[in-house]
Amino acid sequence: MKSKELKTYNLPVDNPVIAQIDAKPNFLFVIMIMIGMFSFIASFPKIYGVILIGFSICALIYMPRVLLMEFYNEYLVVYNKADKNNCVLIYYEDITSWYYSRGASHDYLYIELSDGRQEKIDAFSKSIFESNMNRFLKDKRRKSAQ
Repeated sequence: MKSKELKTYNLPVDNPVIAQIDAKPNFLFVIMIMIGMFSFIASFPKIYGVILIGFSICALIYMPRVLLMEFYNEYLVVYNKADKNNCVLIYYEDITSWYYSRGASHDYLYIELSDGRQEKIDAFSKSIFESNMNRFLKDKRRKSAQ
């Protein structure tokens, strides 16, 4: 089994990132900017547009980027939210199954490895996590949590 926990500065640098899951809602902020610009064209009060555009631009610039996962050709990297210097490199061949679990207050993505370990990742959007996992590991998806 090649999967391991390591420091972020020890990650391989020769592979390009194919996909990322980021907790910062960039798409939402762009939509808010577009709605704010639409308010200038429509007959809405201009102050609403100014507030939406100002808030969105400030959020895009000043909110920190929180990278949760990165997907590469042969492996994925799960970043530790508590300690930004640590991450877990998981090779696709070491994954036996994965599933998404929704709870009342928390969502989690569970990745089960061939050595019996289980990685539990805090999640926030079933569609984002499942679409990325299905893109790389569709055949290893487990339909329900047991």
